Amino acid sequence: MTPNARFAEFIKDITPSETTLSNCKSAHTSVRAALLKDDEFKDRVKRVFLGGSYKRYTAIRPRTKNGSTERPDVDLYAVVDGTPWDSDPVELMDELYAALNRARDELGITSIKRNRCSIALSMNKADLDVSILLDRQEDNLFRIGNRNTGEWYKTDPEEHTDWSAAQNERCSGRFNPMTRMAKWARRQNKTMSRHPKSFALETLIAPHISETETNYGQLFHDWCQSFLDAYANDRMFGTCPFLDDPAVPGGDILAGVTNEEFCAYYDKIEKHRNDAAKALAADDQDKATDYWRRIFGDRFPKPKKSGLSTKSAAAAMSPLSFTGAQAAPSTRPAKFA
Repeated sequence: MTPNARFAEFIKDITPSETTLSNCKSAHTSVRAALLKDDEFKDRVKRVFLGGSYKRYTAIRPRTKNGSTERPDVDLYAVVDGTPWDSDPVELMDELYAALNRARDELGITSIKRNRCSIALSMNKADLDVSILLDRQEDNLFRIGNRNTGEWYKTDPEEHTDWSAAQNERCSGRFNPMTRMAKWARRQNKTMSRHPKSFALETLIAPHISETETNYGQLFHDWCQSFLDAYANDRMFGTCPFLDDPAVPGGDILAGVTNEEFCAYYDKIEKHRNDAAKALAADDQDKATDYWRRIFGDRFPKPKKSGLSTKSAAAAMSPLSFTGAQAAPSTRPAKFA
C-alpha cells in the first residue's frame, strides 16, 4: 500500500500556497473595503462576506498555463436589504457593477464584466466573482439574483461553509484533503465539461467518504466504489440524480448538470476506481505510482529511493504514520478568511 507520507506530500503540493492565500486575502479585503466606502453604494450594503472553496478550505492550487500561474478564483457576497417582490436583480447588479467600476483604478481591476449571477473581476492578484444577495428572508435563506431570468433563487453560502466544516470534523480532518484530491483528479482527467465542480463535488463526496479509513489511497478507492454503487441505476438509465442541497430544502445541487455530463463523470470515476485498486494491490511502489499518476497526474510524487534509515522507511511505509490532520489543517487559516 502506498504510504500516507506520499499522499501528505501530494496534498500539500495541490493545496493553495501561502502566497496564493495572501494574494486572495489582499484582493477580497480591498474589494470589500471599496464597496463599503463607495458614496453611491455604501448605504445599500449591509455587509460583505467571503464564500466559495477558499472560505471552505477545499480549493486547489491555481492552474498553470504557458508556464505561468493563473490567478485564483474567489467568491464574495454583498448583502443588501429587500425582498424578491420589490427588488430587481438586474438593477441591483448594475449598481454593484457601477460601484466596482468606480474603484477600478484603486483596486487594480484589469477587466470587469456582468455574468448571469455575479460581477466577474480580474485583478492583479486574483479573480473574483462578486454577487448580490438579498438578506435572509422569512425562511432564513438568502436570495441570489439571475440577470438573465430576472428571478431570485434561494441560497445560503454561509450554511454551505458551515456544512463543509462539519463534514471535515466528522471525518477527523480528512474531508478537506479528500475533496482536494477529487478536485485535482477532476482537473487532470477532463470529460465533456467541468461539471460537477466545486460545492457540487463536495456534496457528492460527503455521503460516500469513510469516517474511519486513514490511508488516503484506500480512502480515495473506497469513495470511488461507494459513489459507483450509489449511482449505478442513474448511470444505467443515463440520468443525473437529484442531490439535496444541504442548505436549501428541496434544492438540487446538480440542477445545472446534464444527464450526459453526470454519466461522463461516473465513467471517469469507474476508471479511477480501477486504477486505484491496481495501485493498492501493487507490491512495487514504482508500478503503484504509475497507476496513481493516471488519476492525479505527474504531481503525485515518486517513491524516494534513498536517504531513509531503516526506522524512517518503516515509519513511512506504515499506513498509521500519517493522520488526516497532518495532511492539511482541519480549519480555515484565519489570516485568509
